[in-house]
Amino acid sequence: MIFLIALLEAILFVFFFKNAIRKRPAIFYVLSIAVIGFIVCYTKLNLYEVFPEWTYLYVISVFYRGAFSTALFVIVMYIGALNPKGKIVRALMPIRGYLSIIACLITLAHSFAYGIYYISAVLHTPGELDLRQILALILTVPLFLIMIVLMVTSFKAVRKKMNPRVWKNVQRLSYPWFAILYIYLMVLLVPSMLESLSPSSDMEMIYKVNYVLSVLSYTVVFGTYLILRVCKYRKDQLRRKQNLQKPAAPVLS
Repeated sequence: MIFLIALLEAILFVFFFKNAIRKRPAIFYVLSIAVIGFIVCYTKLNLYEVFPEWTYLYVISVFYRGAFSTALFVIVMYIGALNPKGKIVRALMPIRGYLSIIACLITLAHSFAYGIYYISAVLHTPGELDLRQILALILTVPLFLIMIVLMVTSFKAVRKKMNPRVWKNVQRLSYPWFAILYIYLMVLLVPSMLESLSPSSDMEMIYKVNYVLSVLSYTVVFGTYLILRVCKYRKDQLRRKQNLQKPAAPVLS
């Protein structure tokens, strides 16, 4: 449910601000850092006791739980999987790197919010962590490290100093990163969904629907991306093969 809300908000964000992002990306980087600061304050100062409940559901939770940044990453990945000649892709390709940086920065808000709790738990009460939390923490390590590498190399100043082939190979880390992200989400969500669907569960229906919708929506979005990316890869390979098989143009003497 939260992911679907975040995805809608992310699409609207990109639609209305794509030109502003292209012209003044630094402003959005600063705003993303401001989000990190707010989420940290929200966590440390227990601001959920001050703000109305609806603000958490529709605004704060999408940042706090990383759904908005995940939605931005989905948009970034889909831009690379769709037809490059399409109208939407041509409009968004120039800001793809900017969106990736914004998504990475906002993800740090989620990392700080949950890191405050889990780092303390690992250091002081590791025995209280269940298997799901341990697996999620293990997956968080490559997710965080790869994300930092992708974010740093997405800055134009860094990209210009890198060998183009090396930069392209580094950016290909986004594929395993996206796969690990899906596994991470399923590790967190599937056990809760199965528990909610158990006949003995007394969980409210709205939460049961939320877990089922979350698992289905992530699976459809990530699965569709995989299909699109594989199809595009095959088309690119076929195009390269056909170009290699084309006879060389005759040389006129």
